[in-house]
Amino acid sequence: MPKNKHKNKKSKSDAAPESTTAHDTVAAATEAAKADAKAEKLAAKQAKAAEKAAAKAAEKEARKAAAKADKAAAKADKAAAKADKAAAKADARDSKADTRDSKAEPADATPAFKHVRRKKLASGKGPTPQEIGESLVALFNAGKSEEAESTWYHRKIESIEDDGSVFEGWKGVLEKGKWWKENFTVLSMHAKGPYVCSTGFAVVYSGRVRMTDGTEVDSQECGVYTVEKGRIVREQFMRAMF
Repeated sequence: MPKNKHKNKKSKSDAAPESTTAHDTVAAATEAAKADAKAEKLAAKQAKAAEKAAAKAAEKEARKAAAKADKAAAKADKAAAKADKAAAKADARDSKADTRDSKAEPADATPAFKHVRRKKLASGKGPTPQEIGESLVALFNAGKSEEAESTWYHRKIESIEDDGSVFEGWKGVLEKGKWWKENFTVLSMHAKGPYVCSTGFAVVYSGRVRMTDGTEVDSQECGVYTVEKGRIVREQFMRAMF
């Protein structure tokens, strides 16, 4: 019986199954690697996008918080300014009240007079009667009476003696001074004061003088000085009669 020639012969379809399977495995692995790379790339992109979104959101929140803080600070500044204004207003009100109270008569003081001028007398601008009086007394006691006169006397001063004689102006004062020196020698003289008021001051002079005939006598008189705008415009002398 003849043998079948095709009995043990393999078909082409059965001849290469192992190589095909390996090829398919490599291809699958390649595809998987590509898919993984793509997935990683996508994940990185998504992570970057998420990070960017988070940073943007954080920046927005920071700006919002900063704006809120600025608004709160502005509100606080406005409140502080309002408080300062209120405090200044209160201080002004208190000052006005203090001024009003200082002008008011104390409860135990003399009642307001009906027949008194509202405007008080004053010597005007310039050195005060007290300043001039203190300077005059100091200069006189230092032996500088002429300096006191040249410093403080007005050029148009009136110098009135106890008998009513009026020496007019600076020349009149010099003329009287010359006569005094020719008729009296001052042995000692001291000024006491000043006794001050709003328009002038007074000074008490006491000492001892020698007359031309050699007689020595005690001298005591009071000088009353009127001050206007920092200068002595009138002096009037009064003798002690006791």
